[in-house]
Amino acid sequence: MEAESRGLRIPHDLAVIGFGDLDFAASNRPSITTVSVDRRAIGQRAATLLADRIEQKPCAEAIVDIGFHLIERESA
Repeated sequence: MEAESRGLRIPHDLAVIGFGDLDFAASNRPSITTVSVDRRAIGQRAATLLADRIEQKPCAEAIVDIGFHLIERESA
């Protein structure tokens, strides 16, 4: 990691957290703490909202909470 090449120790000097829990996060060294979300739920909800807009249905929800969870690993 770039931080380590600059002499920073992860997580002692710098905590690193990613988003999306991509495959490399677990296999990287140190393994990367990530915020995981349900990408399928996001896509389905976005498609529904888009279809509603196309059909000119009223959009009641300005904010949609699909939730998340933190996957703690070595980087934070």
